[in-house]
Amino acid sequence: MAKVIAPFKIIGSIDDLNFYVDQQGQNRVREKGKTGVSKEAFKNNPVFNKVKNHGKEFSRAIDKAKTFRAIAYPFFNRAKDGSFAGRANKLMFEIIEEDTINPHGERTLENGLLSKEAKTYPTGFEGNCLRPLHKVLKAKWNWNETSSTFTINNFNPKTDINWPEEATHVHLALCRANWDYANNEYGVEFSDDLILENEDTESHLQLATKIPEGNQLQLAYLFVGFSTKVRNKTKELKRSNNTTTILWSV
Repeated sequence: MAKVIAPFKIIGSIDDLNFYVDQQGQNRVREKGKTGVSKEAFKNNPVFNKVKNHGKEFSRAIDKAKTFRAIAYPFFNRAKDGSFAGRANKLMFEIIEEDTINPHGERTLENGLLSKEAKTYPTGFEGNCLRPLHKVLKAKWNWNETSSTFTINNFNPKTDINWPEEATHVHLALCRANWDYANNEYGVEFSDDLILENEDTESHLQLATKIPEGNQLQLAYLFVGFSTKVRNKTKELKRSNNTTTILWSV
């Protein structure tokens, strides 16, 4: 590439020349097709094998992440941020990296999940990382996988919840799923929504679901959402205020 010396900046293409401004603000010019790597070189040069292998595995991660995001869609659709899809892709790729059977480029999520530790990787995954559970729910909670129940003793909505300024009601719900990741199929059970006002008195909080069939990758999700009452109508707040968290995976 060459530096352009002129009393004005040139941007665009003239014949085989491409004029642009680099990150330092310098006007430069280069010939089209004279930079980068040709398709043939990328395909045949072994120096690019690592990049190609990474690409193949990341493509598998994206495919699995589509199903992973769909499992608790009613929760994630009400509580997610702009990084949600990218973080799901990253999580699936981290599990694929736990495959110790296949060589790089051929590793799979199925073999990665042969590791008991990898099955715990989804625990703590947030739909909305701007409102993680530990910042929204301040009470000590308990999850019982045998009875499929989520409980909080002596729950006080006013003090145990970090309320958005305009919220008057909190919505809590539980979801339990089994993901047959080999076949990209899943079964899901949801609890009823528990709706409390910010002025409600202290009580014993319990959410429960049925246990879905299967024993591939089990997941439990908690949803905490908010709404405000306007006259006689309840209006849900934007999903940026809400929380969906994977409490447990095994």
